[in-house]
Amino acid sequence: MKFSLAYSMKRYRYPLLALLSALLIACTASWSPSQAQLQPEQARSADSFVNSIGVATHLRYVDTAYGNYDTIIRPKLQELGVRHIRDGGKNSEFYRRLNDLATLGIKSTLVMDSRDGITPANVVAEAIQPVLSSIEAVEGPNEWDVNPQATYKNQAFPEGLRAYQDELYAAVKADPTTAALPVLMPSLAIPYYAPRLGSLASADLGNMHSYAGGNLPSQDLDTKWVPLTQAVTGVAKPIVATECGWHNATSDLKASQPGISELAAAKYVPRLYLEYFNRGIQRSFLYELINERQGTTQEQNFGLLRNNGSAKPAFDSLKNLIALLKDPGSEFAPQALSYSLSGSSAPLSPAVHHTLLQKRDGRFYLALWQEVSSFDLQTKLDVYVPQQTVTVTLGTRVRQATTYKPLASVAPVQRYANPKQLNLTISDHPLVIELVPA
Repeated sequence: MKFSLAYSMKRYRYPLLALLSALLIACTASWSPSQAQLQPEQARSADSFVNSIGVATHLRYVDTAYGNYDTIIRPKLQELGVRHIRDGGKNSEFYRRLNDLATLGIKSTLVMDSRDGITPANVVAEAIQPVLSSIEAVEGPNEWDVNPQATYKNQAFPEGLRAYQDELYAAVKADPTTAALPVLMPSLAIPYYAPRLGSLASADLGNMHSYAGGNLPSQDLDTKWVPLTQAVTGVAKPIVATECGWHNATSDLKASQPGISELAAAKYVPRLYLEYFNRGIQRSFLYELINERQGTTQEQNFGLLRNNGSAKPAFDSLKNLIALLKDPGSEFAPQALSYSLSGSSAPLSPAVHHTLLQKRDGRFYLALWQEVSSFDLQTKLDVYVPQQTVTVTLGTRVRQATTYKPLASVAPVQRYANPKQLNLTISDHPLVIELVPA
């Protein structure tokens, strides 16, 4: 029998098309988000995130903007909603302010340093007992590695610092009224000096001054800051970042680190707290609350507030994030949310980061952002970041979803009823999705 190619193709055209269509559908289904890809993720308490947020202050600097305690500092701390400050000093007015803030629910981590007249011999009686109602942690001396004039028993860094820290720890733990206070290791300005300081048993918590150098919030966290801090206190002890952040003096050519715009800081600051929280860093203190003086230099422009007390965009974006997520109350066991994240036409970009939280009433909060640069340090201009389309596929039944952009306000952006999928655009600042389980 003579073989006819034309007849053969005609004969099998439609079955072949059907087979190809089936294969295409199968391949597409295997790539697209499906029920098989949905994974339960354990949420963390929303309030535990809020509780990880702190700011650095200088309440004793009465010749700076901090002198306006009653008219600016106190009300602005209360407005911000932060519960933790980091400070240091030794005088009666300073102590009065700390104890006053404690009545508002704002507790203090305090630096103990010989340059302030605080020694292991007098630390309990003169530096802790006067503020026993407000202090929640004791911090070792501040950045002796770059301050050769800082000494203890005629020894500078590292020998003098080790001796001071060991005796400080022993003194705090020996007194029954202060023994429960956690003691942080001394801070280092240059983390690469950690091997010189060596391993310290005289600390309950690690401590780092993880400035990003004008870069994005997660810069060098995993490769430098965290491992070098652990070289001193070990991997088992939690870490606190007692200084971190950015300044806005972009024109200061003598700055030790580049400045960024106020808009970039407004995007970075909420991301910083989320990135640090994701890594299990116990608390992060942004440096600092207010620009201490007017001027264009680095040291005068670290504040969330301008020198006159007016809010920079970063103050508002952080205030909005805290207001959205705060949930004070007793401890509870957060649940898991079954969901998946995917890109619109390609795998999800690794730059899209997230944090999953839950409140006591059951509402989940999923924060999404692009962990990318928002400011060009060369041109000193804000960077346009193209939005990424992200699909959130929900396995957990959700009655309502609401989106928020803390950069702008606490007002809802959009609401969705009984969603199974959410197609969202994610930028370089957090988008927070509230998910109400059905």
